[in-house]
Amino acid sequence: MNKKLKLIEVCRISPPAIHAAFTDLMENPYDKSSNSLLCCYRQATNHVSKDGVIVILTVCEKTFQVVSKVLISEPGTDLRDPKLMFDGHRVILTAFAKTIDENAQAHTKMLSVFTTTGKSWSSKHWFGDDGWWIWRPQWINNKAFGFAYHRPAEHISLYEGDPTRAMRIHKSNVFGLAKNNKGFPNESALLFNSEGHAAVFVRRDSDTFSAHFGTSKPPYTKWNWCDLGIYIGGPCAVALSETTFLVAGRHVDWENRKFSTRIWHFDAKSKQLTEVLTLPSSGDTSYPGIVLKDDVLYMSYYSSHIDNEARVYLAKIKGINSLC
Repeated sequence: MNKKLKLIEVCRISPPAIHAAFTDLMENPYDKSSNSLLCCYRQATNHVSKDGVIVILTVCEKTFQVVSKVLISEPGTDLRDPKLMFDGHRVILTAFAKTIDENAQAHTKMLSVFTTTGKSWSSKHWFGDDGWWIWRPQWINNKAFGFAYHRPAEHISLYEGDPTRAMRIHKSNVFGLAKNNKGFPNESALLFNSEGHAAVFVRRDSDTFSAHFGTSKPPYTKWNWCDLGIYIGGPCAVALSETTFLVAGRHVDWENRKFSTRIWHFDAKSKQLTEVLTLPSSGDTSYPGIVLKDDVLYMSYYSSHIDNEARVYLAKIKGINSLC
């Protein structure tokens, strides 16, 4: 494939802050004009500081102007990697919460809030198992599924439930070191099609560092995997057809130690992964969110390519139909 996407516009949307990163994006389901997006991200002192809060922006699609801003915080807690999903009525935001107690011991748990208006948000709810990071859960058939990782375990497990109530293990040790001889799988981008078939892109940070692509059918207890051959950090994906996908995330030039945020086209039949666009990015960068509307793709991501400061950007990209 020699076709490429075309970057139409890219604009910083995060208000001034020391470190703005780890984004997600969705179409605003409460906007009857279908003219706005919801973008969330973490605001903190730096990439690994313990003072993260979550910012939720409502952004105009046409002008990229920020219409409203909401702040979600928890005293003494670092909130990380917010993700958005829609259950048909509520927009649910999930985040990973890390708290240090008086004995300097770290405690980690998943946190959720929801809205039915896009303006006001619920009180915070804690869910999941301690230490297990449920990454980008997706809603299907009245429940959410999401892969979770816990670094010492060296595998990912599939959770199911409702993030505003409880999520429990659906299938343990789906993919990892002991089962597949593939070390430290972690962040993932899980998708479901209209028939309930599942596909997932999984980041790995061990041995070859190559990302993997998995597929399954209900009840999601048996998975088939293929090695994508390259590293993809903070993956986010969207399906173009039953067998073709766009996946975005961090690319690493290992030889030169250079980082960028890229988009790849993946053909699940041929197992061919092809780069189709590199966004303006470098340094601390990645963690995109994607909204696909006809031939236009809106993508949030963060990068520190300007003044070495991590900022959140929104990009408008065309040429999607040429890839289908």
